[in-house]
Amino acid sequence: MKRILLCLTAVAMLITGELLAQERTISGKVTSSEDGSPLPGVNVVIKGTTSGTVTDIDGNYRVSTTQGDGTLVFTFIGLQTLEVEMGSRSTIDVQMSSDIRQLNEVVVTGYGERERNSFTGAFSNVGAEAIQNKPFATVEQALQGNVAGLQLAASSGTPGAVQNIRIRGVSSLTASNEPLFVIDGVPVISGSNNRDVINETGTADLGVLASINNNDIESITVLKDASATALYGARGSNGVIIITTKRGQAGTPTLSFSAQTGFVSRAVKGPKMLNSAQWQELQYESLINAGYAADLDEAAALVADPSNGLPQWNGQTNTDWRDVVANDDAMTHNYDLSMRGGSDKSNYYASLGYFKQDGINIGSNMERITGKLNYNNQLSKKLNFNTSLTGSYLLQNGQLEGSAYYGNPDAAYLFMLPIDRAYNDDGTPNIDNLSTSNFNPVFIAQNDINRRIQSRILNNTSLSYEILPKLKYTTMIGVDYVVTEELYYRNREHGDGVPTQGRSDSYYNRNFNWDWKNMLDYSWKVNESNKFDFKFVYESQKNRYFTMGAGGYGFAANGLVYPETAGTPDNVSSYTTDWSINSIMALVNYTYKGNIFLDATVRREGNSRFAEGNRWGTFYSFGASWVFSDEAFMESTKNWLTSSKIRASYGVTGNAGIPLNAFQPLLDYTGSYNGRPGIYPSQYGNPDLSWESSATWNIGLDVELLERITGTVEYFNRRNYDLLLEVPLSYTTGFENQYQNIGEMVNKGWEVTLNADVLKAAEFKWNIGVNFTSLKNEVTDLPKDANGNEIGPSGTTYKVSTGQPAFAWYMPTWAGVDSDTGSPLWFVQGKSGELTSNWRQAGYSFQGTPTPTFFGGLTNRFDYKGAYLSASIYYSTGNEVYDTWAGYTQSDGRYAFNGVANAYARQYDRWQKPGDISENPKNVFGNPSLSANASTRRLYDGTYLRLRDITVGYNLPSAWVSKIGFKSLDVYVRGNNLYTWIKDSKLEFDPEVDADGFIDLNAPALRTLAIGLRGSF
Repeated sequence: MKRILLCLTAVAMLITGELLAQERTISGKVTSSEDGSPLPGVNVVIKGTTSGTVTDIDGNYRVSTTQGDGTLVFTFIGLQTLEVEMGSRSTIDVQMSSDIRQLNEVVVTGYGERERNSFTGAFSNVGAEAIQNKPFATVEQALQGNVAGLQLAASSGTPGAVQNIRIRGVSSLTASNEPLFVIDGVPVISGSNNRDVINETGTADLGVLASINNNDIESITVLKDASATALYGARGSNGVIIITTKRGQAGTPTLSFSAQTGFVSRAVKGPKMLNSAQWQELQYESLINAGYAADLDEAAALVADPSNGLPQWNGQTNTDWRDVVANDDAMTHNYDLSMRGGSDKSNYYASLGYFKQDGINIGSNMERITGKLNYNNQLSKKLNFNTSLTGSYLLQNGQLEGSAYYGNPDAAYLFMLPIDRAYNDDGTPNIDNLSTSNFNPVFIAQNDINRRIQSRILNNTSLSYEILPKLKYTTMIGVDYVVTEELYYRNREHGDGVPTQGRSDSYYNRNFNWDWKNMLDYSWKVNESNKFDFKFVYESQKNRYFTMGAGGYGFAANGLVYPETAGTPDNVSSYTTDWSINSIMALVNYTYKGNIFLDATVRREGNSRFAEGNRWGTFYSFGASWVFSDEAFMESTKNWLTSSKIRASYGVTGNAGIPLNAFQPLLDYTGSYNGRPGIYPSQYGNPDLSWESSATWNIGLDVELLERITGTVEYFNRRNYDLLLEVPLSYTTGFENQYQNIGEMVNKGWEVTLNADVLKAAEFKWNIGVNFTSLKNEVTDLPKDANGNEIGPSGTTYKVSTGQPAFAWYMPTWAGVDSDTGSPLWFVQGKSGELTSNWRQAGYSFQGTPTPTFFGGLTNRFDYKGAYLSASIYYSTGNEVYDTWAGYTQSDGRYAFNGVANAYARQYDRWQKPGDISENPKNVFGNPSLSANASTRRLYDGTYLRLRDITVGYNLPSAWVSKIGFKSLDVYVRGNNLYTWIKDSKLEFDPEVDADGFIDLNAPALRTLAIGLRGSF
């Protein structure tokens, strides 16, 4: 019996010991070894287990273990990994130090990662903090002002619209200038998935990248020069933007959430227009100045006579059409929920997101739902599996824009008269008593449809196998599948659909893109001083686009909006296009003593856009870098010069960004003759068409001072030659133009990026960052016709010519107003000398460039205990912008008083009598002077500075939030585009216009003011 009791006692003691072991908790605080400040977000894991946690906002952590002994592993990007034996301690406080070597391992290329020191190319990196929780409908918008050398111009302020991006200037005249986008290693569809012919509807394009949730992004890397982009061959000729999404991490799961809501309005209000009293005063005056009336009484009688058909004010109505079309209740909402966790062998990240943003004009908005799953598993010591899956659903209700469409709300406040009522007495939109041809935008917003629905699945899956300790094989396949449905309906009661009793067009577009990479990596360490790294790649990419559409007119009743219910179907169409790329590539990196690096890349690429004999091109780059701060002779500088590197590169890439089948002579089968089907030649073709080429030099200096200041200075020179140029043909050919490889252009300039921790005290921190770019673009060679005249793209306001920037402004020079007669004046030649009041005698001259020549960003962030303030500014100068529609709204009486358009309020400052010094000429009804024709009168200095982002927030102390089960909680207020300074006092439009420099009738940039909450538990 005693033996049994003894055994039972022993078992009980063992069980008790196990229970006690299970209850053991270790806690502590993680701080910085540099200033003692707490470090939030540090992973704390018990080595060899999945047990772990993440430090809270105050650097505190708490983990439970059943082990008597063990090791805690502390990890964080940019800090040295720390392993501490637990022993019998219950409290373990640690300090972590910066890992300069790890900080250098941050360059993501899409084909793997490269140590920053060994990377010889030009790149910029934007972290998650500058991207997440920003009220941007498209992720590209977060790049403005954060990347040296990158210019972003919103083609439209409609939520979800395509953004125009240029990296280091204009690279081509008529071929593509758009960069390549890569998401988690997969070259993806960008731009728009809408059917091309839909541009005729006048609605903003819906960008494919609007399907990406900003809060899923870990970082964005922008590759700029040939050494950095040579990996992508011709696809990277205009730069590469690599988006890396968030991954899992070892430790206990962390659930994070964020919620944001706010208000939306115009960033720049726009030009003031004449009110009703001003309009009537100028109307009467214009009739007198034109000789139709002798005095005000006669002018009033002339207007009152209905047989003259002139607009007439009732003395009461004074409508501001900009207020009418404004969506006063415009809001933005963003909600996200994510979870990440894992072990030392596998990890995951999963998220759900919802985003909705109203446009600033009635009837426009965008709504998006996203889901994401990233999973990584080390299946064995040699085999690793990784997959990334993103799904999204997006709906955009757009508006007519881009031109003076009668239903365009942004045209309404310029063209509709203040003397007209917006609403009837019963509250319904006024559609019967309007003085101009424009439609009431309220009725159009309520009854017309401009809808796009986009669904997207994006997946990247890879397997890596370590064949030998230094030899690894990786296969990666990426799939991007985008489906867009479009519906455009014009109602039958008021607007464009009235002549046909309504009209409807519907389209279904399917875009399937896949990319398959097979990579072999080999590392050969010759000795302690010499090392080679080799990468061999075979890559294949194919894209297939299918579209089908139908349309019709004549609807028997309201509420019928699809072509199926049209009385007269008149549009059935369908077609498919495809293109493919095959390539092989070799990359070698040589390292000498860990601080001298050489690399070379060669890529042989074939593209189906060219004829078989010209389909293949060879692209290459060479680069070198030297971390001279590691040399012995620099030892005396170690106390202030933390790191310094000089690098240089040269390379040649190609550009194939032209329409498909441009090399082929084509026939069109849609013709008819005498009621029978017909065939006619539609494209001349050019079987000799080949790659546009780009040769780029880049020299850079990277430094770090006092472990506080980092900086990069770069000079670049990019020569684009054998341009893919649309060259006009002789009319005897029967064709207008033909793509040819001819012409040359140069972009060169400087980039500077600086970042400094001005203060790094334990409780107060101040960081400042600045970047700027100086850019010069010049066309250096163009084809010539039989008479020796240059052949290049040109228009009534611009011209491409050697010695000038691409698409340089070219027009007569405005010389003001003749103070004696009130006549408009222009210079006969150039910008000075003889004057003329006859526009046809005015001489044309070059007037500047639509492309900014100096631009950049400035950021500041202040942290005090848990509170923080951050602000960023974007600035741009050196360019001019042109008011496309001032020919109507600044016409000095030609169009303002006969039912065509209203006029800028600035027209009130006009010449009235001899000796007057005024902005505008004499106000004459039906003015024949052509004073509003193309000239520098309509050209403005495009210089501006914008408060791009300002955020004030507070991280609640962990002692507070832990009581309600949270690890961290942050509340903030954020404003975007709150203030814009415009240098040219006469420019009342938003100066951030499309890349071509034209001020068009598009929805302007948005201003947002939002409050947000984010946290984790």
